[in-house]
Amino acid sequence: MSLIDMDANNCFEKNAEILKKINPVLLEKILAFRKTSGINLEQNTKLTFELLPARTGMPHECCGGSTFKINGITVHSVYDPVAEGKKWAASVIEKYAKKHEKPENIIIFGLGFGYHIKELIKLLENRYGEINPLKISVLEPSIESLNFILSSCDFSELLYNKILLSVPEKDIVFGETDRQLFELISYKNIFKNEYTRIHKIFNINQFFSPSSFRVLIAQPMYGGSSTIGNYIYRAFLNCGYNADIMDFSRFYDGYKYLNEFTQNEDHINSLRQMLSNLMSEALLSAVMNNPPDMVLFMAQSPATERVILRLRSMGIITAYWFVEDFRTLTYWSGIAKHVDYFFTIQKDDFFKELENMGLHNFYYIPLACLPSFHDRIAKNSNNDADIKGADKNYNKNNTANNNYDSVSYNNNDDDTIIDNNDVSNKRNNSNDANDADNNVNKYDDDEKKYGSDVSFAGAGYFNRKNVFAKLTDFNFKIWGNDWIADMPLSLLIQDGGKRFTEEEAVKIYNYSKININLHSSMWHWDINPDGDFLNPRVYEILGCGGFQLVDRRRYLKGIFEDGKDLVVFDSVEDLRKKIRYYLDNEAERSAIAEHGYNTVRKHHTYERRVSEIMNIILLNSYDAIKNKLVSRRENILKLLKETEKEPELHSLIEIFRDKGSVSIAELVDYIRRGKGRLSKTESMILMLWSLKARAAKLDKDHD
Repeated sequence: MSLIDMDANNCFEKNAEILKKINPVLLEKILAFRKTSGINLEQNTKLTFELLPARTGMPHECCGGSTFKINGITVHSVYDPVAEGKKWAASVIEKYAKKHEKPENIIIFGLGFGYHIKELIKLLENRYGEINPLKISVLEPSIESLNFILSSCDFSELLYNKILLSVPEKDIVFGETDRQLFELISYKNIFKNEYTRIHKIFNINQFFSPSSFRVLIAQPMYGGSSTIGNYIYRAFLNCGYNADIMDFSRFYDGYKYLNEFTQNEDHINSLRQMLSNLMSEALLSAVMNNPPDMVLFMAQSPATERVILRLRSMGIITAYWFVEDFRTLTYWSGIAKHVDYFFTIQKDDFFKELENMGLHNFYYIPLACLPSFHDRIAKNSNNDADIKGADKNYNKNNTANNNYDSVSYNNNDDDTIIDNNDVSNKRNNSNDANDADNNVNKYDDDEKKYGSDVSFAGAGYFNRKNVFAKLTDFNFKIWGNDWIADMPLSLLIQDGGKRFTEEEAVKIYNYSKININLHSSMWHWDINPDGDFLNPRVYEILGCGGFQLVDRRRYLKGIFEDGKDLVVFDSVEDLRKKIRYYLDNEAERSAIAEHGYNTVRKHHTYERRVSEIMNIILLNSYDAIKNKLVSRRENILKLLKETEKEPELHSLIEIFRDKGSVSIAELVDYIRRGKGRLSKTESMILMLWSLKARAAKLDKDHD
């Protein structure tokens, strides 16, 4: 049966009319599929469909049969699909009755022709009255099968006020932990892989909470990946994870000082390797003191084979985010084969290289922006943006000289980083008027300093010097270091070619009319025609609400839309032409910047990357994580029961109930951060911790 035949009954039009009102995003996906797949639904590369009459019962509305097959498997009974649906619905009600619970938050895997859903709704309404449509979620695992079903049957009544229909996303989250998952039996066979994935995700939501999962971010001494590490650390905290960061920036001065001892390159490299080994061992020591569930190594962090394997032997998940160009920095080959998960910002050719090594542990995770940091600057606000979040056990003084393209990140000297949104709350009310005036004046001063018609923020790579030498006739400011250039390009370099902070970058992106983003290359005269990955600047400019002109990159497609989110240039001539055009067309420039701002904040934040990373890890390490967290939960409940007669200790442990676990190190940390006189129990815990540390030191000295 063709799409035209089905649409003669107007089934799809009826369903589409409802979806347009209640779920336009889902309708858009279906229409996009119909547009690309042609009008004959039976000629498809993945699924085949066949309508069948039932031996008993009336044909289903809008279709020539009462059931159907997907890939040769019958979805509903060919004898009596209505009776089968009643039996299925009764079994669902019975499961709730045994638990003495009222059926709510029901998830159904498989829409089919809806017999089972209609019968369930009848039973529920007979017993409990009107059903809230948000309480029954129906997951149809394929947009292809959903298209066929909606073209075959009239679901308009169900869609309008009975069920919430969706196609599961890659990073689906069920939310409430009191939901129940039921499935159409035939769908378990037809969509085996998707059912297994959904079933795992559902179960994960029942036993997993971010606060019970300990994540350690391991930073390099310096570099762009350190900056990104700070962002992903903050995102883990924002997502509710028990996250720490281990900062090695204090070693950077020593790293540079090694050059003072010798000019022999072999000796210098040997010393650097020794320093790297030392940092790696320091990481291992910290981890053994308070083991996390996962260590996420950032690119160029001290991750030796020995330490990675030791962590894995301790049951700690090891992940590595290689936020570098694999063609330029090739050390990845010695890392990827040892870690559990290897995340990259490149795919295609890189994935082929990893496959040739016999690896299957790699995943594409692009970069992003941090909305709480990369944002617009309001004229009446204090605009000294900074990265938020207090350092914990592993990160005692985060003052790294981190950079990508020589952009530095520096925190305040104290442990607590100031939150933009908290600044106004700390002011005295009597000073509000003065503060407002000062903020406006500061905004004007910053706009004058950092604003221009055209700007670029980054290091002076070979290709950038060549391209920007052709733009000297514009009101153009260049920020960053390594810009050793001749006249007249040298006149455009700001602050004497000093490195700028991430806070300054936010101001540059905000106050520039046009932000140029030219990806670096040491081998191309201007634009790399084979460039693929997107640098952090792509996301950060958009996150700040800036208008961006970026060189064409292979991975832009599917992430951002040229002319809607940003504008792409292909040559120096094209860049000059577009600079002139968008300087003259402010309204169009603002509209594109606005659309890009909304896109990046919806789809490309570091919080979303945390979700993507953790979905991969939770699904693939499902059994290990489940066993560990369930065991912890049982242990803490047991511990609470055993300490009922010790009220002080019981109260301390109760604080950690929601986390699902507690260690003596966490108790010690909590006590040390408290105020007032120590209780007897708190004093005993601190004394035991001190004795443990001394014993460990004696053992080490003895060895």
